[in-house]
Amino acid sequence: MGEPIQVVPASAALSGAFFADIGIHGLFTLSFSIPSVTNANVVMVSMTELNGNTNLPFIGDATMTVHNVAPGNGTVQVRGEVDWDSNLSTRVYFLVT
Repeated sequence: MGEPIQVVPASAALSGAFFADIGIHGLFTLSFSIPSVTNANVVMVSMTELNGNTNLPFIGDATMTVHNVAPGNGTVQVRGEVDWDSNLSTRVYFLVT
């Protein structure tokens, strides 16, 4: 699966909220590095497409689905799908409780 993808805090005001920007399409299983996470945490994940010009979230024509989320010690594995023929700029959000 390779090295975990690094995430960044979504906002200083939202402790426990993180995101990672990736380019992806099709069915995927990826590991994301969130050092504060343990296998006892609840982790919620969502995805959105990013506008190529502004890097802002928007709803395009592709459907994006999160299938499974598995928190581990320092990582979160996500299985999902971006239903498009080529890579799309995608933001993956994490809310950790």
